[in-house]
Amino acid sequence: MQQNKPWQLFQPRLGIYKNLPMPVYMRAKDLPAYGEVVLHSHDWEQLIFALSGLLEVTSSKGQHLIPSGQAIWIPANYSHSIATVTGAKLRSVHIRKDPLKQFVQQITVLKVDPLTRLLIAKASEFFTLHGAANATTAVLELNPQQLRLLDVLIDQIAGLQQQHLSLPLTDDRLLLPILQALQHQPERKTTLFEWGQLLGASSKTIGRRFEAKLGMSYRRWREQLILHRAIQGLSENRPVTEVALSLGYESLPAFIHMFKKQTGVTPGKFICTE
Repeated sequence: MQQNKPWQLFQPRLGIYKNLPMPVYMRAKDLPAYGEVVLHSHDWEQLIFALSGLLEVTSSKGQHLIPSGQAIWIPANYSHSIATVTGAKLRSVHIRKDPLKQFVQQITVLKVDPLTRLLIAKASEFFTLHGAANATTAVLELNPQQLRLLDVLIDQIAGLQQQHLSLPLTDDRLLLPILQALQHQPERKTTLFEWGQLLGASSKTIGRRFEAKLGMSYRRWREQLILHRAIQGLSENRPVTEVALSLGYESLPAFIHMFKKQTGVTPGKFICTE
């Protein structure tokens, strides 16, 4: 996230617990613009749903964008921070580790279907109505119907599809100068050959290192970075043309084509409204 304004830092509210007090525990939180929940981890699984706004979750695996209406899955014991430039409303589903449940074992941005959104909204009411909003109630007495709905929600989460909105990062000594330079100037169009001349390595060596360390080509990584910055700009209500020009596009149709190719929708339709 951009850091041109002072940030408000928050501690995770469930940090008072070493273990999750219930098999499924839900939290609602509003983050202000330029608000960040600082780096932390916990001994349970978590789904963070962006009810509104744009979130960026940062982990050792990279940066992960969560637009309004989508979510991110965080396995147990993965360190992560949560930030927003725009301000955001979060709904978090915390789940005890269960070897019988087939959840993904890496941080993953997920596409949330309408049924799962409704289930998250309904289940959040159980915890708010029972006075758990301040995380001081260790155990809630939920009725059988409410427990069944939570079971359905967990099953739905397990079946959600992945969204390719993660930007992998690495501290590899050869790649780090490239990643830092492009993050500072995403519109930069330096070729692998030119990077090789700057860093004293062959373009083939750099290309192989991208595949080995980041799981994608140099070109694909640049496209993913540009997509990240495009989504961030659009979420701040900047005009599509302005966003395209800032990312080095001379043609608006070319930018729209890139965006639709990667997300399946045009820039104007991508950011959901609350």
